[in-house]
Amino acid sequence: MIKIDIPDLKTQKDIVRKEAVRQACVQLKNNLQAKHIPGPTGFNYRQFDLAHLKKENEGWTPPATEVVKAWFEHFKTSFPEYKSDKKLGILLGLTGNTDRRIRSFRNGERPVPYGVWRRFLIITGRVSQEIIPVIAHIDDDV
Repeated sequence: MIKIDIPDLKTQKDIVRKEAVRQACVQLKNNLQAKHIPGPTGFNYRQFDLAHLKKENEGWTPPATEVVKAWFEHFKTSFPEYKSDKKLGILLGLTGNTDRRIRSFRNGERPVPYGVWRRFLIITGRVSQEIIPVIAHIDDDV
């Protein structure tokens, strides 16, 4: 009879966790190699409130409509694979009517939610990703 040693569930979770961290580190290093491209021609985002670049707990406010429009349109023209509002919305983690939601942000009908805007800033290298410290691994398994 063949015996297969399988680690307990806690050990299995630790193995998965370590692999996820390893992959995240690889991605962070790869992010440093992203190409540099110029921002939108003739658009000075500094003429608007810069609080949209802050973290939520540091006084973040939604970006001005002009910033959203300029940066979204510039991104879509710079990366043809994301040339539609729908594709941009999916990239930013939106679901359901993504194109309509992106248009509503771009046209100023609704403010861009923090998480969506922060993801866009990270994807475009305008801010760094936050790494949140883990205080403990709490085992809730019964």
